[in-house]
Amino acid sequence: MKTTKKATTIKKYTSRAELIGQLTRWHAKCGVAIRQAECVELFKEICARLKKTNGKKVPMAALVQEYKLNDTELFLLLFLATSQVLRVITPSTCKVTALLESAQTFASSKEVLETLFDGKSVLFSKKILVLSGGILDIKKNPLLTPPPSKPRPAIRRTFSAQRVLAELNKYVIGQENAKKQLVAGVFEHLTKCAIKPDMTFTKNNIFISGPTGCGKTYLCQSLARILKLPFVHADASQYTQTGYVGMSVGNILQPLHSLANDKKLPLSIVFIDEIDKLHEGGERWGVASSNVQAELLRMIEGQYFTTEDPITHKNIDLDVSRVIFVVGGAFENLQVKHADKSVGFTQGNGVRKEALSADDYIGYGMLPEFIGRFSYFVQLNPLEKEDLRRILLNPYNGPISQYEKLLHRSTSLRPEQVEEMVNQAYERRLGARGLQQQVGQLFQEQFLHQTVKV
Repeated sequence: MKTTKKATTIKKYTSRAELIGQLTRWHAKCGVAIRQAECVELFKEICARLKKTNGKKVPMAALVQEYKLNDTELFLLLFLATSQVLRVITPSTCKVTALLESAQTFASSKEVLETLFDGKSVLFSKKILVLSGGILDIKKNPLLTPPPSKPRPAIRRTFSAQRVLAELNKYVIGQENAKKQLVAGVFEHLTKCAIKPDMTFTKNNIFISGPTGCGKTYLCQSLARILKLPFVHADASQYTQTGYVGMSVGNILQPLHSLANDKKLPLSIVFIDEIDKLHEGGERWGVASSNVQAELLRMIEGQYFTTEDPITHKNIDLDVSRVIFVVGGAFENLQVKHADKSVGFTQGNGVRKEALSADDYIGYGMLPEFIGRFSYFVQLNPLEKEDLRRILLNPYNGPISQYEKLLHRSTSLRPEQVEEMVNQAYERRLGARGLQQQVGQLFQEQFLHQTVKV
């Protein structure tokens, strides 16, 4: 009785990562003993799987199937592409003579080797491989080229300003006027984005100021979380003018690049803090701060902003029309006089007497054309003791409630403990950050008894 050998099913590649993994193992075997039967069998398996794989998921498979590459062409393409991914390409490994000698192990006939470089191979006519001075190089690496991304379907959501404001009140204590102004500014932008693109509106950017620890970052971050929008927090003091040592202002938008749809950045909030450090007359890394203000101005004022692509390192024009730009700073040394009244923020714990105007910021050293790009000027008050007390005991993400969630236990502070924390934070002018530090010190001993699985 004869037994029939069961045919093996060819397994398709499910992802580019899976293909690279198997190519890496084959490439390592090629470097040790290319003529071993195991190496040849592995190459045949890779070729067979590529011919069966969905080309939309794996670009290499699409290229193999479209151009019907023979064994020699496949060897050269796979060897050079994998070498480039592993960064082991050297002139000696790319010499045509050495590669052809290796390819003889995989070639289906000697005629293929003789006619490969006479211009008939699709690899050269499509400029996937390039021959120069006896050295073979790969220009279009399908292992590095991501598959074409499908346009993301538009997700439409309905926002209610009053509901957002009510939710924001749970997490941000006090600052009633500031919360209303910020929500109004953001909803004006949302309204403009909801209008069909046949109408052009002026961008309404937001300028927010207030002493250290009053909640500028937290306010913007909480609003982005409630609206479920991407949020980027940048420190203006890190950036320099393009072409100088330091980070370019274009780096601020890099976290949003992966979310772009056809170079159009998504609806998102970008908060640029420490803007007061860029006042005119200042200098960062030998670059005038006013020059950095001018760079930021180009980003926040128009519909498009030219910056460097982090992958290709080529200049691209990003559509930033849907991005809400909020810039903020402490401006603690700002003192102006209006009608014999002290206006602004003092070094003490005094409450501001009167709202700062655009002219006040210009007098501080901000460029007039920069300040002119903001429609909303939001001002936060220094936190008083009652504000600090409410923040400390706030059940919605307050310092105490955060640690209770981390440690899965409830904590009750004595009234004298609460008052001591509030007084210390108030006297040190650290605001909510001061509370966070003290609560952290209170609970740090308990973390020494934690067991965590990560």
